[in-house]
Amino acid sequence: MTLAATQPASVKRRAQALIIDDNVELAENLADILLGVDGFELDVHLAGSGQAARSFSEKLGDELDVALVDLRLPDANGLRLLTDLRRHATSAEFLVVTGDLSIESAVAAVGARVFAYVLKPFRPQELQGTLRNALEQVALRRSAERLRRELEQSEQRHREVVEVIPAFVLVLDQDHRITLWNPRLEATTGFSKQEMLGKSGADLVGDGGDRRLDLKDGGHRLVRWQCTELRNRDGMRVTYALGIDVTEEREMLRRTLQVERLATAGTLATGLAHEIRNPLNSANLQLQVLKRRIEKGQTEQELLIPVIGLIHDEIERLTHLVSEFLAFARPHRLAIERIALNDLIRGVIELVGPEASAVSVRIETNLDASVGMLDVEPNRIRQVLMNLVRNALEAMAGGGTLKIRTLPADTEGFVHIEVEDTGPGFPEDAPLFDAFYTTKPGGTGLGLAITHRIVSEHGGLIRAVPRSPGALFSIALPQHSKARV
Repeated sequence: MTLAATQPASVKRRAQALIIDDNVELAENLADILLGVDGFELDVHLAGSGQAARSFSEKLGDELDVALVDLRLPDANGLRLLTDLRRHATSAEFLVVTGDLSIESAVAAVGARVFAYVLKPFRPQELQGTLRNALEQVALRRSAERLRRELEQSEQRHREVVEVIPAFVLVLDQDHRITLWNPRLEATTGFSKQEMLGKSGADLVGDGGDRRLDLKDGGHRLVRWQCTELRNRDGMRVTYALGIDVTEEREMLRRTLQVERLATAGTLATGLAHEIRNPLNSANLQLQVLKRRIEKGQTEQELLIPVIGLIHDEIERLTHLVSEFLAFARPHRLAIERIALNDLIRGVIELVGPEASAVSVRIETNLDASVGMLDVEPNRIRQVLMNLVRNALEAMAGGGTLKIRTLPADTEGFVHIEVEDTGPGFPEDAPLFDAFYTTKPGGTGLGLAITHRIVSEHGGLIRAVPRSPGALFSIALPQHSKARV
């Protein structure tokens, strides 16, 4: 059985997909999901058994792009079936679909070199994203194979192709020195071909896979490399590396997971606020008890005042927690105003100046005069800056330097604020913006989570970059807000 997408082929790449599952209803549901994969026009074939799957793979051969394989088929084991299918579909990617999650099956799937391990029930959008990545991977692999054949035919033709190919192309000689650095690499990294030719490229691509690609002006991109090793006409071993930028893919996945965690944390915060009110009520009742004792003449101060003080302090602490939890859990309607960003930052610096002096921290500013006006809710952005600055001061309790910079709007209309300290920093994989994550004794773990939420509510982005030593928090805010009335 074969299904086909109805979208115009002129705007999509054509691909062949095979669903191998004896559950007809599930297979048809999967087919509907596959037909919605963005950027591709899929011909979807359905096979209800291992024998039918082999027939399809023989018929399609290397035209098969992706297959979804059920682990349990009436006449075959899904993982063992992959060996037969790969004999004909050498470029295809395979996704294992199962309702049983076990370490053994997961290990077996990894051993069988499957692209992804899909657990039922699944989310259509996530599955479509995974399928699109698999199809992109197949397209990249085939592109690399075509390029390899062309390179064998003509080195000059190869150089003409890689000058215009919309991907990173790198060639290393047998000593792993760079002999080709294509324009896409020049444009992305800022390093010219003249700067890179002859340098070692072994650490750039390794043996393939995801690697950091450092940029000349700082920062990095994440690139997925595929490497092919050949012998040139002189018999020398040459490595051809083809790469695609997967930075945004990783960032989108990270942000999706973070949004899910924040949603869960919001529900938890509301529940915690409810629970916290119980001890508040209890403390108030105790105050009433103390009041009645005083009215009865039991007025010894050494017995009453310390107890009253403790109860009052506890009420204040719990009230603060409730306020923080609710501030995080409840959505906030922004009251947008047009303000001078640099003036707002100067006000924050003046406010925290005494605190910085008390811990021997020097504050350095570099506020770009062309930043101009910004559409924000002033109190909320002031809260963001106060959180970041006070976190930095706490990190530099023994002294240090706090740097605050502003940069004018970029080509997308985002103004940038940077807060950098010389404290001990944090691990690169620390979930700093997750609710309840904290390294401070007595901290609630909500400060940076609330900071992240405020920036997101403004349509901006915040990221944390570990330094050596210290840490850098970078905020990007749209100069003009759509929410402004």
